[in-house]
Amino acid sequence: MKYYFHLQYKMINRSFIEYGMSVILGYLILICAFIFGSKTLFEKVDYASYAYLLLYLTLVLKLSDVSRNKFLKYCFKASDYKSIRVIENILIALPFNGFLIYLKDFQFIPVFLIIGIILGFINLKSGYNVTIPTPFSKQPFEFTIGFRNTFYIFLISLFITFKAIEVNNLNLGIASIISVFLFVFSYYSIPEPSFFVWNYNLNPKMFLIQKIKTSIIYSSYLTLPITIVLGIYFYDNFITILSFVFVGYVFLITIILAKYAAYPDKMNIIQGVLIAFSIYFPPMLVIVIPYFYFQSLKQLKPLLK
Repeated sequence: MKYYFHLQYKMINRSFIEYGMSVILGYLILICAFIFGSKTLFEKVDYASYAYLLLYLTLVLKLSDVSRNKFLKYCFKASDYKSIRVIENILIALPFNGFLIYLKDFQFIPVFLIIGIILGFINLKSGYNVTIPTPFSKQPFEFTIGFRNTFYIFLISLFITFKAIEVNNLNLGIASIISVFLFVFSYYSIPEPSFFVWNYNLNPKMFLIQKIKTSIIYSSYLTLPITIVLGIYFYDNFITILSFVFVGYVFLITIILAKYAAYPDKMNIIQGVLIAFSIYFPPMLVIVIPYFYFQSLKQLKPLLK
């Protein structure tokens, strides 16, 4: 069991090196990003504790992947397997609980620990092969795979939307829109095999236009229901709601261009830093988007001519 956690530590270190940064710098950036993101969340969003819990739940559920747990059960005896599941869930909860302690918000701390322990003893594998239908069949890959892995997030976002209406809190509704976009962004975190790109038979410029067009249309399928509901109830703030959706589209375009600016590799530290600065200072996108665009053309040119 000790070897398992040591191996995970080595794999995390290796991922930092693959992104072109030192291990110490990688952990420093990760810690600073978590603190800054948490601080911004609790300053800007009402009911931030619930969003915090949702984020933790999402991370923990990813550890409940069926194939991953089959492998763990094969490698470890039953008692060690359960211990590993509980310990890693609690380890993920520690940063969240640490920040809640800093805020002196002790109400949710036991909830994180209880959820972590319970999910460590629950096998989420279904005895049935269920295919979740999606409206993304025409242009598959990112949205088809991503939606089927995170469909429950959108159900939660819809719940948060109706909760925002119930308590008459627009900020909570805006948070539900942002949460949808954040998960859509994650769909573009993994580069597809080069054959998938070559198969488009387009030049780099048209390929990027096609990717951006598809992402905007498909992300609209997920955000428009929330936008319409909020727009009807908070009609006096409809322009504000639309502005957040528009900003979401702009950052979605930025993420896509950043992905292909590093293709066929994963996004590196340069793309990550530029995106982070753009979130903090959006006018920087005027420079960042053209930079990513021309880098994308350069990276795609060997595959698409």
